[in-house]
Amino acid sequence: MTILENINKSLREYMNSIFKWILIAGICGAVSLAFTFLALPYMKVLNGLNGIAPEEIYNMSIAELEPYFAASLAFMGVYLINILVAYMFNVGAFKCALESSRGRKIKTTDIFFAFKKKPLKFLGLYIWKFILLSLWSCLFIIPGIIKYFSYSQALFLMIENPDYKINEAIKESKILMSGHKEKFFMLWFMSILLMAILVLIPYVGAGLFTFFAFPFVNLLYINFYNDITLYNHYDDNEYENIEL
Repeated sequence: MTILENINKSLREYMNSIFKWILIAGICGAVSLAFTFLALPYMKVLNGLNGIAPEEIYNMSIAELEPYFAASLAFMGVYLINILVAYMFNVGAFKCALESSRGRKIKTTDIFFAFKKKPLKFLGLYIWKFILLSLWSCLFIIPGIIKYFSYSQALFLMIENPDYKINEAIKESKILMSGHKEKFFMLWFMSILLMAILVLIPYVGAGLFTFFAFPFVNLLYINFYNDITLYNHYDDNEYENIEL
């Protein structure tokens, strides 16, 4: 499947279930918005530092700085939980995209798929990929990007096979992406460019990003996954010996 064919197929799938995609994107957006409101009180406390001169902050006692330390920790905690919860809902959105791409009806309840099907494993995959990519990026930015592409299909493999072990999904992703990284890079770059352009449109940019770009890009990635799983075959020895 060429990139143009992928775009056409993804666009048709989006239009065929447009109201369900708007609902799914709305749920994901509402979750992130709720966490933003939760963080507002702590942001207001931290903004109080803006009106204080640096030398005054330096001369403050620990007791005077304590509210700002507490607000910082609370803000980081809310931000971290937001990232993890948003990721879990995004897993559900990918599950909906997978069902749509296979010609099945989308169930809006699938947005909670990651919470119902081995949530700790999905969170573990996210954290383990983050650690691996961080370590590879320490060498240089290029190895980190290459490994990001190599591991990109692990989540889709685990959605389709929830019983997979985390390293099993990552190893199989590496095999699937062999010979397809350039094509995925073009798809990834195009999706980033699309989202950046839409966000910059005055007044309606945020809405287009949330209700069109988010589900459409998910469909692009899922159709790419479907395409490469059809044409990649490997034996057990190749799978057993591959390294992370």
